Amino acid sequence: MISKGKYVTELRDGDAVRCVFLLSERKLLVARNSKPYAKLVFSDKTGSMPGILWEDAHTQTEGIDPGDVVGVRGSVESYEGRIQLRIEKIVKLNEDDVDMSALVLTTKGDITSMMNELESIRATIKSGFLKDLLDGIFSRSDIKGAFIKAPAAKGIHHNYIGGLLEHTLAMLKSIDALYPVYAHLGINRDLLIAGAILHDIGKIYEYSYQRVIDMTPEGRLIGHIYLSAHMVDQKIAGMEGFPEELRLQLLHLILGHHGQLEFGSPKLPMTKEAIMLHMLDDLDAKLIGFSAIIESTPDSDDFTAFSSVYNRYLYTKTCKDEE
Repeated sequence: MISKGKYVTELRDGDAVRCVFLLSERKLLVARNSKPYAKLVFSDKTGSMPGILWEDAHTQTEGIDPGDVVGVRGSVESYEGRIQLRIEKIVKLNEDDVDMSALVLTTKGDITSMMNELESIRATIKSGFLKDLLDGIFSRSDIKGAFIKAPAAKGIHHNYIGGLLEHTLAMLKSIDALYPVYAHLGINRDLLIAGAILHDIGKIYEYSYQRVIDMTPEGRLIGHIYLSAHMVDQKIAGMEGFPEELRLQLLHLILGHHGQLEFGSPKLPMTKEAIMLHMLDDLDAKLIGFSAIIESTPDSDDFTAFSSVYNRYLYTKTCKDEE
């Protein structure tokens, strides 16, 4: 068995590297001096890191594709405020010779425990129609199996196996924490809980995630918002007596959860439940996204590299609780 070497999260600026990774991305480019080079992204179960290969880039990467297991020799360097691998040698490895469990990026939470917690919250729904809808969807083993494994994104936040489950559970726990504060406004908890569970369920079809996360043709051409709404509406269509008002408001939660038209929502949130769902969704995504960027920044840096996603630098220092 070939040794894994250091994990992504253990690598520091200046480290010599002899490690095994999954190749997540590969781009062959040409520099201004007409010299070919490769920009790569490597991952293991702890995270991902970009890399650059200057020497014999086309020859060294020939026959190596995203999803392949690779051995890498090189060093860690700081570039534009982030660390990356400067690769000297890269070779394709046989997956039978490595521990694959060390390579696939996975949630740090226990998937079984998280799903049990989600189902406990789902069981508190009082509406018979919403309870039957959710039971009908999650009684399908293929849907439940995909739901507990799917990522919530390709990059930035929850971009790992179990990410969708982790994100959904965080939203449900946030609803339970905040609902007592706003219950006097007449917010429908059952509707909000069902919307949180179903708002991203189309991501089980939007992404492929056997080893590395990528968009499926359905994901690129249609997207998870439509996929989620269509999936729910089809299930409702087969249920006798499902209230039309409940159907409209549940679909509206799904269609408006990105909050803004320019962010992919075909509708702006127009109900109290829809705006609350959007804001909790955005909160969880941004907090996890901020944390991922900060944690990938060298400890010695006060600020991260400029984030084009958030259009700002992020401050890396934390205030410690007083003894």
